Amino acid sequence: MANQNNGKSTDHESENALVETGQSGSSSQANLAMAMTSPFGGMGGATGVDVLKGGMDKSWLYNSLRRRWLLALSMSLFIGAVGAVALYFLFPESFSAIAQYQVSSDPATVLESKSTLQTRDFEIYKNTQIAYIRSPYVLTAVFRDSRVSNLPMFDDVENRIEWLRDELQVAFPNDGELLMISMAGDYPKEDLKIVVEAVSKAYFDEVVYRERTQRQRPLQILKEGFSKLDAQIRDKMDIVQKIAEENGLSEAYEKGIDPQTRLMMTEVDQVQKRKQEIKEVLANLDTEYRIFEQQINDPAYQERMIDEALQQDPNIAQMQNEVLAIEFQIRQMQSTVKNGTSSSVRRLVRQRNGLQEQINQTREQMRMQIAGQQSNEPNPILKAQTMAYQMRRGTMAREQEEIEGRLAELTEQLLEKAQKNTDLIIRTSEIEQLRLVQQTMANKIQNLQVELDAPARIQGIGAPNDNSPAPVETNENRNRVTRLAIGGVGGLGLFLLTGFGIAYMEFCNRKLNGPEQVDEGLGIRVIGTLPSLSGKKQLNPNHPIVAQLNESIDSVRTALMHESTRRRRQLVLVTSAETSEGRTTVASQLAASLARAGRRTLLIDGDLRRPVLHTLFNTPLEDGFCEVLRAEADAADVIRPTQAKGLWLMPAGYCDTDAVKALATDQVDTIFDKLRAQYDFIIIDGAPVLGLSDSLLFGQHVDGTILSVLRDGSCVTKIHQATELLRSVGIRMIGSVVNGVTNKADKRVTHLQQVAPKSEQRQLETSEA
Repeated sequence: MANQNNGKSTDHESENALVETGQSGSSSQANLAMAMTSPFGGMGGATGVDVLKGGMDKSWLYNSLRRRWLLALSMSLFIGAVGAVALYFLFPESFSAIAQYQVSSDPATVLESKSTLQTRDFEIYKNTQIAYIRSPYVLTAVFRDSRVSNLPMFDDVENRIEWLRDELQVAFPNDGELLMISMAGDYPKEDLKIVVEAVSKAYFDEVVYRERTQRQRPLQILKEGFSKLDAQIRDKMDIVQKIAEENGLSEAYEKGIDPQTRLMMTEVDQVQKRKQEIKEVLANLDTEYRIFEQQINDPAYQERMIDEALQQDPNIAQMQNEVLAIEFQIRQMQSTVKNGTSSSVRRLVRQRNGLQEQINQTREQMRMQIAGQQSNEPNPILKAQTMAYQMRRGTMAREQEEIEGRLAELTEQLLEKAQKNTDLIIRTSEIEQLRLVQQTMANKIQNLQVELDAPARIQGIGAPNDNSPAPVETNENRNRVTRLAIGGVGGLGLFLLTGFGIAYMEFCNRKLNGPEQVDEGLGIRVIGTLPSLSGKKQLNPNHPIVAQLNESIDSVRTALMHESTRRRRQLVLVTSAETSEGRTTVASQLAASLARAGRRTLLIDGDLRRPVLHTLFNTPLEDGFCEVLRAEADAADVIRPTQAKGLWLMPAGYCDTDAVKALATDQVDTIFDKLRAQYDFIIIDGAPVLGLSDSLLFGQHVDGTILSVLRDGSCVTKIHQATELLRSVGIRMIGSVVNGVTNKADKRVTHLQQVAPKSEQRQLETSEA
């Protein structure tokens, strides 16, 4: 009955096959879209992620390390250990020596106050101190200390000053007022302390102490100048006394001026001040009058006068009220009348325009009247203002003439008195000027003395007094524990980085992690999974893995037989994307499973260029499918029975270009039609899809294709590429079989290997009886 069903090829089955192909393609696209958009992924496969272009997540990382765990572990341990040892020796024990100075931001100045200090000035001062310490001027003084010049750290140094400038660290941390002089390295602690002490002492002696000495120099200069000026004032006072005695003047006269002269000079000062006040008053009167005159003659002023006159006219006020009332009536009527116009509205508009014209005529008459009044007689306001201006100006002018006369009189009297004591006045004035200079110098001396008594601007932190450099403190920067920590952390980092790098390199190959990537990631239905089976295990038929393999392939057989009841699945091609992906294992095991199920099964070696089934079943290579393609033999003549009941083999035969060319002709349909009539199932072990066209040619004649993939061996992108290539030429996909899946053998499966068949059990019981 199987032959009869398989021998029929109706149009209805062809339509079902075409529909299935379309649904499979759409399902693949849908699954791929879902895989790209889903944000989650499983540990066993790339469920919910883009397996083709997605990044490496925890699932990829886990499976990449699982495949390369030995290489990752060995390389990570090696590189981590080497890195840890290298870091331990690259970071030897080191120490540091530090001297600190407090630098005040408020300097003690001589000629300017502290309030004039700016932030920029303090920055310049700090940079200057750093430049002093790093300058050859200070560093040369460092090597005058024999303890520094004899240190071993300078034995192999050609230019000691440049070397020390490079190693020395001078800075103001956080841009504050703390100056730090430090040196660090893997040198002995005492040697670093000696160097920093020498630098601190040289800086204090050559810069800080010298700056304090220079600050005292202006005080000495001022004191010497004050003494000389005091002697000069005493000499001039003696001369003034002699002149006063010769002119009969009293020594009690201040500055050599008698009381009458002093009163006259005071009066002269008062008269001059009053003269200046009168001059300013006259200038203000002239300015105010000109401004008022311009305002009176301004046309805007005339307009204001006209407006005021119009507002006082009751007729004009009545006409303006009537205009407002008419405009109100016009707006009301325009809002109620269609198109906003009517005879009543026009009448009101004419009435409003007439009243407005009367107001304008009255305004024009008022303007002409005011203009005529101004042309006939002057403006009374301007006239009154002019009279007031002239009266005030005349009064102030007369007072000015009187003051000038009095000033001339006083000047003449003073000149007469000056002829007698001019020399005395001049000398007295000189003495006064010298006393002012002396007072200024005394103030500067006092301020400078206060500044010198104040705390120094630069002080050594921890120094016993202001005249001592800052002491030096030493610290351990890196001890043995720190070195071990650096090596351990660095080694651990290299260990993890190496492992991650190897995992990423493995991830770039995108090897298949599990069935989920094929089913949910690529949208290819998985119809079965096979465990990995080594050569030694295959030779032991009682091994649990062999039983699990048989059970797994029987599941694939069941799925295929179920498909055959609904669709035509008699001729099936087993292929793979590339070589070494378990294609031959799936084909041979599936054929054997079908034979065990009582189905006449033919296994064809379709890998014509590199056949292997003849070695697996220990049969000759020639007189196979290639000879049938070249019409050198009949199909029935090249089919050979195998040791398995119900299973026959057609080897590949001798392949040449003629056989490959014949595979693309129509005679293949004739060959397969004959075979369909003789067997229930025909399984073809095809060649890889990528790189060869043989499987694509076989696919044109088969009822469906099973894609064999290898976990941890097949590339996901290659699987997708092969699947798309098969679908692009119209080859129907039944599903995929994933090889190398590690599954624990079920006890119910292995239990059958331990139980003897019932017939053997009866024979055993009979023999024992």
